[in-house]
Amino acid sequence: MKRLPRFISKLIPNFEVIDVKEWISKGHIDIYFKKSESHPKCTCSRCGTELKESHGKYPMKIQTMPIFNFKSYIYIWREKRFCPNCKKVRAEALDFISEETPHLTREYAWWLGRLCEISPVSRAAEFTGNDPMTMWRLDFARMKRQFQHYKIPDIKRISVDEVYARKRKYFAKESRDKRFFTIISDLDTRRVIWVSESRDKAALDEFFMIIGKERCDQIEVVAGDQHDPYKASVGEYCANAVFVWDRFHIMQTFETAVNDDRAWLSEHVCKNEMKRLTRGKFKTLFIKKAERRNKEEQRHIKVVLKDNEHFAYLEIIKEAMFEIFDSQTAEDAREKFDQLGKWIEQSQFFYSLTKWWKNFDQGWNTFKNYFKHRVSSSLSEGINNVIKTVKKRAYGYRNMQYFKLKILQVCGYLNSRYVPMDF
Repeated sequence: MKRLPRFISKLIPNFEVIDVKEWISKGHIDIYFKKSESHPKCTCSRCGTELKESHGKYPMKIQTMPIFNFKSYIYIWREKRFCPNCKKVRAEALDFISEETPHLTREYAWWLGRLCEISPVSRAAEFTGNDPMTMWRLDFARMKRQFQHYKIPDIKRISVDEVYARKRKYFAKESRDKRFFTIISDLDTRRVIWVSESRDKAALDEFFMIIGKERCDQIEVVAGDQHDPYKASVGEYCANAVFVWDRFHIMQTFETAVNDDRAWLSEHVCKNEMKRLTRGKFKTLFIKKAERRNKEEQRHIKVVLKDNEHFAYLEIIKEAMFEIFDSQTAEDAREKFDQLGKWIEQSQFFYSLTKWWKNFDQGWNTFKNYFKHRVSSSLSEGINNVIKTVKKRAYGYRNMQYFKLKILQVCGYLNSRYVPMDF
């Protein structure tokens, strides 16, 4: 223990150790410091100006990094002096104290914050023996301080998608769109760069106004779903950008239409054994790509298609939709899409597919951009799964600002890997 004071004194500049008390039964070590006589100068904790006449001092107990699994506390006296710049009595600045709380050292606060980046706050609090609410406040304050230094990176290709954030209504007449977050990701770095509340046009407008017109003009491609407000925002702010409907959402709406018509055929056209073979656990087989089915699934489909021409048409239409995305040019894709529409017309029972084809035909000018810029917002879908995991891990979030910062921390750049905490 003779080396302990010498080691600790190097971590706290301008102070020297005067006593060390070991409380083995209580599991902590108390280290007492006094200010070094060779460094009498004090600066203001607010503005950094040198302080003048003294107005007393007060004791402080500061928790620092554990020593050999023992909690460690530092005891010092902090001076109060008059600041000529603030015109008030201020406490002296202590560089080793955390910016988030005066009860922790900078190194210990960084370590606790690092734990909160990779684990739930409640688990980090349990592991370190701290109060969960104290840990939450520390994590929240730390992320807000990091956010003050956060800069949106240069971007050329982005993905835009929404994620369900909360169930509770804040206002009686609040629309459902307000309960979503708009997630903006960089397709090149595959990380979240911004989060806006709601999924209306103003949410994406906010992002474009923050980065400015010059950087908006540098954006070349925006991948998104068929949500019209996003497309309208891109058209208004990004003059050089091409809006691309991604494959994931298109196939999602198509498979929904196929499944609806499959359910109707099973209910009203099929009888007896055929009804059982086209519903329940077998329903997902009719939207699955043929080459991905195993031998048992292939035999099952052959039995259904053998004596039922409506399901045969449904199978042809489904496979034709996959072939559209394999087209080399937009012209080839258009020919296949028109042929798909003719097959839908040949059956009088495909109500959902007919409606889907007409709606998709109206937006063909947007869809054809896919064959020039083959990008997808599937990255956002993967990130959405991570966000849902983060929300489940915390059993939901009440503070939406904290939730937004936590998304940027886990899926973006608001963490110690990208934003250093030495400012």
